[in-house]
Formats: sequence, structure tokens, C-alpha cells
Amino acid sequence: MSSRERKVIRKKKKFGLVVEFIPTIRDLIPDEATKKKIDAEIRRAKGITPAYLSDKFNIRVSTAKKFLREAEENKIIELIVASRRTKVYSATSAKATESS
Repeated sequence: MSSRERKVIRKKKKFGLVVEFIPTIRDLIPDEATKKKIDAEIRRAKGITPAYLSDKFNIRVSTAKKFLREAEENKIIELIVASRRTKVYSATSAKATESS
């Protein structure tokens, strides 16, 4: 857990109900150790999504998408399924990367 304090936000709803929730603050730019862990996870995972990376490494979804796009350009991973909302990637086989 980071050194930042978590803030409880109270939100009023209808009929006097009050809902409390704690917002999640995620890192915009991860440090070098986290980048190495993300790279290792990308290389060994069967199926990987930006939301999975975001939850596991506590980074923003936009940052996770950037990592995945760069890995796809470098032919480390390939796009398996794409829809309007999300994309699923998989690591390329070792034989395919060695032959190119």
C-alpha cells in the first residue's frame, strides 16, 4: 500500500441514504521495478487485458494500454480478441519470435 492516505468520500442518495466509498488512486508513471514486473507478466500470461494489468500493478488503465500497445509493436504479444470496449492479448510463441 502506498504512503498516501486514503480518503473516504460520503455521497448522499435519495431518502437520506449516505453511501461511503474509498476512491482508488493509481500511479500514472510506474517506477523501473514495476516496469520490469509488468514486462515479465506480459511475456508469460496466456491472456492479458489492460484492466488485469491495472488491477495487479496499481497503474492506470491508460498506462496499461500504452504498455500493451508497445509490446504489440515489438511483437512480444499479439492481439487475440478486440471489441469496442476491451482488447485481449496473448504472448507470441517462442518459436515465432526466434524465426523472425
